[in-house]
Amino acid sequence: MTQPLSPIAPAVPLTHQSLPFPPLHGRAGFSGFPSPAQDYEPRTLDLNVRLIKNPTHTFYLTATGDSMEGWGIFDRDLLVVDRSLSPRLGHILVAMFDDELLIKRYALYHGTPHLCSAHPHYPPLPLEDNDCQVWGVVRAVIHEYLR
Repeated sequence: MTQPLSPIAPAVPLTHQSLPFPPLHGRAGFSGFPSPAQDYEPRTLDLNVRLIKNPTHTFYLTATGDSMEGWGIFDRDLLVVDRSLSPRLGHILVAMFDDELLIKRYALYHGTPHLCSAHPHYPPLPLEDNDCQVWGVVRAVIHEYLR
């Protein structure tokens, strides 16, 4: 009788090696043959370059609570919030709503604009006849697995 195959691949020892970056393109002013080591020149990893499009209008905010877990925002996640973007339906916003700072999705509910959570215990909040100030649009969520 043969043993069933395990769905989990066997573990391999971890090594601490630097990650290879894709080669840089666009060389000007060099003559001769490039060094093979040029493709492995050390570069720093800077998430600001990737995540922040408008530095003077961007801030970070730490999420609290469980109301947005259904949309991938968990307690203690770091949010990159851009104040320069105009809110559109479907965007996740950071807003001051009746003196409470909230992270909610901007959506239509029964045909009118609401701030909606992804949790059934938190009802949609109508924007009509309520005091709401949008602080910015969430551009990115950083979720740490190890804290």
